[in-house]
Amino acid sequence: MKSRAFKVNKGLAIAAGTAVALCALTVSPGAEEQANLKLVSMMQGECDRLAGSPYDQQRNNEFAPVDIGEIDGTAVDACRVAFESTGNPRFAYQLGRAFNKAQQADQAMSAYNVAVQAGYPAAKVNFGMLMGRLGDEQAEFQFYKEAAHSGNVLAAYNLGVAYRDGLGTKPDIHSALQWFDKAAAEGDDTAAFNIGTIYDEGHLVPEDDQTAIAWYDLAAQRGNTDAMINLGLMYEAGEGIEANAVKAAEMYREAGEHGDVFGAYKFLQMQELGVVPAPNDPSESESVNSLVLKPGDMETPRTVGKEI
Repeated sequence: MKSRAFKVNKGLAIAAGTAVALCALTVSPGAEEQANLKLVSMMQGECDRLAGSPYDQQRNNEFAPVDIGEIDGTAVDACRVAFESTGNPRFAYQLGRAFNKAQQADQAMSAYNVAVQAGYPAAKVNFGMLMGRLGDEQAEFQFYKEAAHSGNVLAAYNLGVAYRDGLGTKPDIHSALQWFDKAAAEGDDTAAFNIGTIYDEGHLVPEDDQTAIAWYDLAAQRGNTDAMINLGLMYEAGEGIEANAVKAAEMYREAGEHGDVFGAYKFLQMQELGVVPAPNDPSESESVNSLVLKPGDMETPRTVGKEI
């Protein structure tokens, strides 16, 4: 089958105000030093809170991870103070993420490089990605490899992509599957989806629908909408599994409820065909229709790149 293709992120102002207030109240050098220490400690916590990465196994788990697209603009100042006061490579890495979000690539590379020189695995992944954007795919591959061997899950995924696509190395599907498998074992849904598509499409290994279905099912259970779509297509066509239109519609509906436009379209199509009943109350379909599918939105599955 032609499956869906591979899927290759205020506190500072408040803290600064607090520091001014603390310093204003001091009457001795000791008290002022204590106030500065409190400020530095506050900035370390702010850096972890504002820029901790979900792909960093060494992040401060006291705070929830932050996707790079959601990093607050104040993270740059917080992480700069945190790193300059401690020299901790975690803060250098998070400073790099904050610069990256602010679209300051040169500063991001400098901050990442400091963390890389200290052997910080997560920084190697981001630094490698930026090296690749500069055209040095061999350096990109090497940084992914080092970080993957250090146990970083995103690096394992990216190394799988590199081996699959020949990015900075010779294509090696067996090594690609090995690293995708390692990332999937650590909970990465996209790695599981990619293994499914490799066996589904049969271009790089002999086609194996049953193996593809097993990996798609794992990825779908983890919330991967592309896997839901591909499972739906296989149920609908009876490919590698007994045809089951109702089950296909369920997969499309789940994908639509996760925001997938194609899944929403397919589920509505199934309703029109009578495979599943249309809702008696129009509001019942809101999660798949009104909130997702709008006129002109329908599109076929496409390649979606996984970013750091």
